Amino acid sequence: MLRHRAYDRFKERLFAQDLKPGQFVSQRELSELVDVPVGPLREALKKLEAESLVRLIPQRGIQIAAFDVAFLNDAFGLRRVLELAAARKFAADGPMTAIHDLETRTKQSLEKVRRDPTREAMDEALRLDWAMHDMIVAHMDNALLSEVHRVNFDKIRLARLHRRFTPERVLPAIEEHLAVIAAFKARDPEKAELALGAHLNVAHRRAVGIDP
Repeated sequence: MLRHRAYDRFKERLFAQDLKPGQFVSQRELSELVDVPVGPLREALKKLEAESLVRLIPQRGIQIAAFDVAFLNDAFGLRRVLELAAARKFAADGPMTAIHDLETRTKQSLEKVRRDPTREAMDEALRLDWAMHDMIVAHMDNALLSEVHRVNFDKIRLARLHRRFTPERVLPAIEEHLAVIAAFKARDPEKAELALGAHLNVAHRRAVGIDP
């Protein structure tokens, strides 16, 4: 349906950074950008506003969400509650074949970034990073939790697009993931929760600009 296409294309434009945090756009401008008529776009905007990605302001237009410190604190607070529970469950009964595959790919990514830290290698590492978080939440087999995670994680991903990633930031994040994966392999829920909690603390501090 056209409203679903409008929603998907809006998100694509956000991730492509064609829309900036805090920017105002008109319905006509946004309709042209996503190449969907205004009617279906209005339906998509209702969902986007419910997800806090836009604000519909009378007489001013559509404001793209600004990812300030309060916004990020809320997003990471929700992320901790959801993902730490997911990590404990995944450590207890996640499929070992998936754990071994994740470990192999993460180690390969680490070596690739160490050897040749190109933008492509770092982007690949980030995609693998996100995939692990998505996987452990999906393992909870709860559609409502998965949807909450998707919406919340999209906000965090969008906020991180506007920060520069370097090998000095990406390499420690990969090593933190390997610590989480080691706990999964050991079938140790408490260690998995602690390792993931430490990883999320670092990610949170960097997102809000506390750590370089």
